Amino acid sequence: MSDQPLIESDIVAPNAAPIKLSSPIRSILTIMLFLFWILLMFPVLLLYKFFNNKNIHMFYLLFHKGACRIFALRCHVRGQVSAHRPTLFLSNHISYLDIIALGSCTPAYFIAKSEVANWPLFGLLAKLQNTLFFERKGNQIRAQLDLMSTQFDKKNNLILFAEGTSTEGAHVEPFKSSLLQSVESAEEDVLIQPITISYTHYKNKIMDRNTRDHFAWYDVMPFGAHFFSAAGMSRADASVIYHQPVKLNDFESRKDCAQYCCSQVRLGLEQSLSQ
Repeated sequence: MSDQPLIESDIVAPNAAPIKLSSPIRSILTIMLFLFWILLMFPVLLLYKFFNNKNIHMFYLLFHKGACRIFALRCHVRGQVSAHRPTLFLSNHISYLDIIALGSCTPAYFIAKSEVANWPLFGLLAKLQNTLFFERKGNQIRAQLDLMSTQFDKKNNLILFAEGTSTEGAHVEPFKSSLLQSVESAEEDVLIQPITISYTHYKNKIMDRNTRDHFAWYDVMPFGAHFFSAAGMSRADASVIYHQPVKLNDFESRKDCAQYCCSQVRLGLEQSLSQ
């Protein structure tokens, strides 16, 4: 756990169940609309891939913006997203909703654990947008590094949830540095940009821990029940902060780079939750 202090509203009993704020009727309507959005946009995706593959990220941005509207999620962006290609974005991780929030404003492919490929809806979406699925086994690290380096050499941007897990949204776990070796191996000059994502307000009021637990997916929360609940929530606000990009060779080691990026993300999370 991080030594960063939690705000008062986050101090609750560890096993406290979230207060029910979700509407089952709204959940059903949201999921139906989301399915319709996927079906509507699928032929558009095929046309993009066939005729305009160089600008495929424009489609992904549009799709995720629409998904955010369906889930009543307003994303407030601060800072400037790196225009350099390739860029490796290092983000904290709170929920599967991070995918549509970051995807609505970050022109990049995601890196996800292999289990995500089998998730309902989100697994399909991940496959459609060229997500890189990685095994957690240590003997796969070389192949994963090569795959990332290949993407960089194609001048593709990647988003990595550098904690290796998701949290309750009030702290940031230490960033893992092993996959930064792909930056060293790439022939292209890769920038690294830290990103802070946070879920801050619900119905224009600051979220407390119980409310944020309807959006944050972590620990042993069952995916299906949590997703159904999240789909039934009213308007919420997410903050996405793009910190100053850095280069790996600005630091003595990959570990130093990861620690610096993690500190920037922690600072951004502190600021977001205190406003």
